[in-house]
Amino acid sequence: MEDENSPALRVGVDFRGTQNATQPVLEHIRPGKKRAPLLRYIRINLPQTTRLLLVAVIAVIGAASAAVALSDHEPFLFATPLLWGICGAAMVFVTVGLMSSARIWTWGLIIALSSLLVYIGGLLGNAPYVWNGASVASAAIWNLTLFASIAYIVLFWALRYGMIVAAPDKQNFLD
Repeated sequence: MEDENSPALRVGVDFRGTQNATQPVLEHIRPGKKRAPLLRYIRINLPQTTRLLLVAVIAVIGAASAAVALSDHEPFLFATPLLWGICGAAMVFVTVGLMSSARIWTWGLIIALSSLLVYIGGLLGNAPYVWNGASVASAAIWNLTLFASIAYIVLFWALRYGMIVAAPDKQNFLD
């Protein structure tokens, strides 16, 4: 017997026929298997917090890129314009991310990958490390560009995989 007034049907979730009636689990089960992969069972439904986290990580990438560009230790030849470009793109991303409800996460991935590419270029060039004559703070900020980029890539993967959700989307949990 189906309840036409169920909360799930009222919000547009119509997965009648699945065992728990909250998600289309058959999309995630590989042929010949009985269960979905383990990571499909991890679901974090904090859309506003995730949105702010993604924006904050890109803001950290932009601030770190600006700090490296302002330092007197250029990672490689002509790196300063690239670092300022990453900083400017991060400023636009943060502004759009805080002011609108657009789904701009792929743009953030481009910023993170660009920062990662600049970091790799610095490894092949003259990156600001202590043994290269840079201060400890400059070396830490330089490494922050790597760790923030990796953090954004991991968060973006989790967003696309369905483990987390960012506003304005939601996962239609039934509480």
